[in-house]
Amino acid sequence: MWNTPPLTISITGILFLIIAYRLVRQRYPDIHPFALYHQSSISPVRNSEESAVYRSTLTPFTYPLISGLNIREGHSFRDGDLRDIWNFAKKGKLGFVNKKGDAILYHDYETELTPLLHTVASRFNEYVPGIKKIGIYLPNSIENVITSFAAAHYSMETVLLPLVSDMGEISRYLEISQPELLIFEAGVLDFTKLSLPESIQCLVIVVPSIQDHLEWKDQLDEKVGSSISVRTWEDVVSSVSHPTTVVDVPEGALTGPAITVPYTATNGKVELATFSHRNTVSAVATQLRIVPKSESFKSTDIVIPLDSLQNMYIRIMFLSALTAGATVVFCGTTSEGFDVDDLQAINPTILVVSSKSLHHVLNYTPGPLTNLRLKRAQGILASGNLPWPVLRLFPKLRLIYTHDEQLPRQRETKSSRANDKTGSLTSAQLSLLRALLGARVVYALTNPRIAGPICQTHIYDYRNLGAVRVFGPVVPALEAVVKDTEHLKGGDRQGHLFVRGLPTADRGWITTNIVGEWGDDGCFRELY
Repeated sequence: MWNTPPLTISITGILFLIIAYRLVRQRYPDIHPFALYHQSSISPVRNSEESAVYRSTLTPFTYPLISGLNIREGHSFRDGDLRDIWNFAKKGKLGFVNKKGDAILYHDYETELTPLLHTVASRFNEYVPGIKKIGIYLPNSIENVITSFAAAHYSMETVLLPLVSDMGEISRYLEISQPELLIFEAGVLDFTKLSLPESIQCLVIVVPSIQDHLEWKDQLDEKVGSSISVRTWEDVVSSVSHPTTVVDVPEGALTGPAITVPYTATNGKVELATFSHRNTVSAVATQLRIVPKSESFKSTDIVIPLDSLQNMYIRIMFLSALTAGATVVFCGTTSEGFDVDDLQAINPTILVVSSKSLHHVLNYTPGPLTNLRLKRAQGILASGNLPWPVLRLFPKLRLIYTHDEQLPRQRETKSSRANDKTGSLTSAQLSLLRALLGARVVYALTNPRIAGPICQTHIYDYRNLGAVRVFGPVVPALEAVVKDTEHLKGGDRQGHLFVRGLPTADRGWITTNIVGEWGDDGCFRELY
């Protein structure tokens, strides 16, 4: 006979339900904590005045660094080049939103973009016979994509001119890079202040409205004189067909210059970073390998780059998405922020965005109820799992790629670094972003002389380490050390960061002049 009091039965039942609920709802961390505390492969010996050599655990010592896409040809494999990336891209779609409120305009690779690519290359060779170098000063647009891939297919070098408004600075970029043809958008360059180098033989102007292209062409003819021919994009693509002039790809072109990026170092000096097909493809292959296949770019993804393709990191991520056959959509958003309404209409799954833009999300002030949800989400992150989003802005968003670009500088000081970190993200801010958006965040450390990241955070590393800038381990195409500075010792794992590997613009060890340290977990932390 059951003589147990009802209260005891109720309490026992409640405890049983709580235990059963916790057992059913128990979630293992997305990755074993041990893996997060050992994120680098470290050489057993080191040289004096520097740390041991650090590598990714994907390419430990005795293994080769990642060099390419590993494309199978018969019984062998090859690294591939930018032309192979274009072929892979045909599995996906390329879309553009011309202005706010417009529907996405998709372009077909086979029937539209590939014939256009060959036509553009042929026309450029007609305008400038034997052309070798093309300057691009364009926003994220079909003209930018087609021009850069046309150059890649026909052994022309692409110069990615940063989208700055200072005409004097652009003049210096043009002078040091010496392009023979310059393509730009109407109304963005002031030719009364811009100084063109003698190398330029042709200007191609992209006019938004087809009705205005003759007017813009006439105005430009008056400003530049008869020594430089002026064409419009409509002239270039007026009859899309197979090219009448075929530009052969010479042997050894893949090791020659493919993409050149001029930049201004913090000492005011203008420098060039030149990357070959092999440099670029190794950086792309790294991105496809470093993130698990279940989380990396997929053919089902909708990827939106929210920063300029003139930036090498953004271009590498764009090329990675193309290689995976993802759908890439460009909208009119700039790197200074993004329009939530525009992005919600596209409903992206992956965003490639600057760290400055993400500060707009971090400025969100939660209400009392939202604050409770935020604390719950942060608790789930601390347990090693990704929570549901606190802000339901983008229902399908699952991954955010962002970066912090460091410019080479002659002398590094604490004050100079502190004044330059307004757009950087700390570990605490990255954790907050994951909680607010319910998406994984990969934060990369970049440098103009390196195609792609130097280091980037592990996709499953949700740890909140406070107000420090943690960039994760070095990527598997590079290896890195830190060397002595005036006040720091490489033997203590602190100092200037040096890297080498195929994605670099220079051979051998190159200095980044970034001051940081290797943590016990194998992650690189910037000190100042």
